[in-house]
Amino acid sequence: MDGSPDTSEYNCSSTQTSMSSLIGEPFQVSSYPVPTKIRHEKVHNPIYASYSRDFPGHATVTVQAEGIHIVDLSELHTVASHTCGSNVAFSGPASSRCTLEDDERICTTYALVSSAPEVAVKNRDRTVWIMKQKILGGTLGKSDKREIVLPHEVARIYSDDKSSNILLVSSTGDISVADDELNIQSTLVCPHQQNFLDVFFFPGTSCNFLPPHENPPDTIIVFCSSSDSMLLLSIVSVTGKDMAIIGKNQVSISHGVPGRKTEHHVIALSCDPCGVLSYINESHTWAAYQLEVNNLTTSMTQIGETLALAQLSHSNAHSFGRGMCLLSLGSSLVLLAAMTATPSSEISILLWDMRYGVVIASHAIPIPSTIAPSIKQGINMSLLLADAGQVLLTLCPANISRTASSTSESPYRSIVYIIPLDPNLKSTIAGAIGKTHATSEWLVPNPKAETLADNDPRSKLLVDMSNHLQHNEPHKADEAFFRWAKAHTSASGSPSSNALSISTPDGAALEALYGYGFVKELLALFFAKEYTDKPQYSPRVMRHLIESRVVSAGMVDGRLLTALKQYGDWESIMLSFNSVVDISEDEMISLAKALIDEQREPQPDPEVMNVDSNKAWTPTLSAYMLMCVSYPTSPAALRLAIRKHLPDAQDLILILELLDGWTVGGTEEYIRTLLKSVASNTSIEHRGGAAPLYDKTISFLQVLLDASFVSLLQFPPSHDLLRSIMSHIEPEIGLHERVGNLRGALEPFAKAQNRIVKERAEGTPKETPNEWRKRRKHQEQQIALGVGLYRLEELII
Repeated sequence: MDGSPDTSEYNCSSTQTSMSSLIGEPFQVSSYPVPTKIRHEKVHNPIYASYSRDFPGHATVTVQAEGIHIVDLSELHTVASHTCGSNVAFSGPASSRCTLEDDERICTTYALVSSAPEVAVKNRDRTVWIMKQKILGGTLGKSDKREIVLPHEVARIYSDDKSSNILLVSSTGDISVADDELNIQSTLVCPHQQNFLDVFFFPGTSCNFLPPHENPPDTIIVFCSSSDSMLLLSIVSVTGKDMAIIGKNQVSISHGVPGRKTEHHVIALSCDPCGVLSYINESHTWAAYQLEVNNLTTSMTQIGETLALAQLSHSNAHSFGRGMCLLSLGSSLVLLAAMTATPSSEISILLWDMRYGVVIASHAIPIPSTIAPSIKQGINMSLLLADAGQVLLTLCPANISRTASSTSESPYRSIVYIIPLDPNLKSTIAGAIGKTHATSEWLVPNPKAETLADNDPRSKLLVDMSNHLQHNEPHKADEAFFRWAKAHTSASGSPSSNALSISTPDGAALEALYGYGFVKELLALFFAKEYTDKPQYSPRVMRHLIESRVVSAGMVDGRLLTALKQYGDWESIMLSFNSVVDISEDEMISLAKALIDEQREPQPDPEVMNVDSNKAWTPTLSAYMLMCVSYPTSPAALRLAIRKHLPDAQDLILILELLDGWTVGGTEEYIRTLLKSVASNTSIEHRGGAAPLYDKTISFLQVLLDASFVSLLQFPPSHDLLRSIMSHIEPEIGLHERVGNLRGALEPFAKAQNRIVKERAEGTPKETPNEWRKRRKHQEQQIALGVGLYRLEELII
């Protein structure tokens, strides 16, 4: 059987349906025939793929009844192969590592053998082949194979690049630490007699769900199994040859399967070093949880809402990895690969943000012709994180070896794809805004799945707060909320260091604790219409949520500021401009109109005492417009809002007076601010605190004039203001033209300054002298070539 991957005959084009460029065009790496002439007592996937940091840029592909291939992911060709024979079955993915011995590259592969002619029956599933091969300048040396029999069966193998140890895990929970020659150093029994699902290996230094420790473990193992409609977890710490179980927990997997008394099944599972674990059950209901290990206890807090997925194929929905698979990408981002239902059967790649329950990006791959005939039996899928910005997707027919004729030549092939991803993916509320419509097609309308689990402490908190608010006891609702918040943030110190929080590059310390669905239900208590005659609003809780940056306008049907205004909570409105990222221009200008109308109302005599006045604090128009001008807006939407809410020129006069004062001396002060920024290598954006940035003032003024210039021309009292503004702007235009001549000369310095400020803000490590010399040498070589970043090559035939 040909051991080299076929990449020319079975290519299939992809049709893109992505909402963004976060997911690139998938391309095929290799394909392999599916064997049909052998029978195994156990059902194994026709193909496995693995990726090890000990061999960067290379994937190890294990092919049943054929052998093992090491594929270079950059060049898309096989660099090493081990042919094992047509009667060999593998129990799991092989693992490879590359080492230097006497200045020679040695590729060592560990293969998990389920059965083979030379393996005794009693040693099945306990045998590992160690195969070494020299890689000499593109040529391969002779392969050396040794057989090791282990004391327990092995389902997964992991190469620890920190300690150089090999970790061996069985499907029943036995974990062993061995050296590179598989000499067992220690064994830990972690009993799991239930249905084995998957096991995840993470470097200890990258695990954010562990308590802070000066000496983190080498590796963290998360072992997952299921039993009696429960997902069971065991977390094991490995340091050297020492192992310890540091946490256990379980969670119900019966979401969205009401009325059934049979055992429920997990069909897809994912976990990442941030501690975000998610699963999909047989009814295509998806839930995500945040793990936290503290003092030998493991807690699981649900993230976001439980999702009821639509459009997915239900063939053999009870089998793990059949028809869909998951891959955590850090934070709350999870990649889902699934086969959609007929008639338009295809492989859909969906990038979800589980914190907000939205699809960030999507892509579709037509089902290859070499797999299409097996759709009824099902397609086994798996996703694997490779290099930064690369994900491996494996597709292979299911149960072919049991359904095909033993004498027939297999028409099926297993395929490995590379899916390019944006390497800078992160979970932000800004990235989730506007994705509701695209997400709706992948969700069941009015899903029956509950948003919070029954054992979630947040469910009890919502019930308690609702009872207090309905009985006109908002102060008790405040006490219940802050008592709960303190209990869940004090366990690990400050919120920023809380292991319960999802660790993201931009920081989202409290979003995992609260969750999008929980905050949305909490706001529904405050703004509910059932009890309008009783005070249900809690300004303390509202301001806390806004300051924690877990509130979005979409949680209140896009009218957050309007809802706050109904309770006269202008303090929360002003805070929202600094924390809420999706305030609409329409709502923003409508509140400006309300302030203008209030400012025109007759003011009471200050010398007359009004003991019955309970009027809430209201900001000045100047303070409110300062926030509006500084807030990011869309010019088109802002023009529409101004025309809708400020059609009267008399209202515009009040705003123009403010803008007139903010345009005085703008450029000179802006230049002084930039010089201070350069001198201190920090970003300075303040303009005395009483005026917005000059460029934002000009942008807002331009939009306002575009929307209402005709109305202002027809209103004579505005003419003096327009002339005054013009007198301030004309000198600035001339100054900009003169300074523009310096743009080319100062551009390199501006780029260097922006880079320094960005690195300081992101906490990028300072460049070492050795790194600086290497970068400088590379730049000099590029200059010497004289062809820039591109290279000209000549081909002579």
